[in-house]
Amino acid sequence: MDRRHLLKVLGTTAAFAGLSPLKLAALLTPGGTQRAGWAFFTEAQREAITVFSDLIIPTTDTPGAVEAGVVEYIELIVSEWYNEEERERFMRGLAHLDSHAESTTGVRFAYAGEARQTSILKGMEAEGRALDESDPEAEESFFQQARGLVLHGYYTSESGMKEELLFVGIPGYYDGYAPISEITLAGGDR
Repeated sequence: MDRRHLLKVLGTTAAFAGLSPLKLAALLTPGGTQRAGWAFFTEAQREAITVFSDLIIPTTDTPGAVEAGVVEYIELIVSEWYNEEERERFMRGLAHLDSHAESTTGVRFAYAGEARQTSILKGMEAEGRALDESDPEAEESFFQQARGLVLHGYYTSESGMKEELLFVGIPGYYDGYAPISEITLAGGDR
């Protein structure tokens, strides 16, 4: 074994050392579609998050939150990045979302229908705003927490950045043959 091969093996071993067995299996499955984060939420919780995400950023002429992978993003953040307190608060809020929907509509949030789902979310948003106004030091509400995850997940996804925000990785380019009518200055003046 030569030195370069040994360094590659040691580097790979070090990189894999911090991965959980589930993440390692997902990474090493050739062509697999497993996702490491997809083991945290129950199916009912995932359905609620999917509907919530779709209501916040629906599909229009650009991909919505669900198509951009926001549900997977939220599951990863909640399961891997949130501390215990944040995770518990999120899970309590998610349980409240379903129990509130069941008490008012008779079904879980994911099956309540778009009009009722929107009404429930508007009520939760209003509750969160009222809480913020009455106690600025209070924790953010579940609605704010979940909406923040949806927005961050979407606008940092490839779809959100390229198709919605029209992000260009390397702004500008040189074109020696560009017509003068296409040239603009920094302030937008020609």
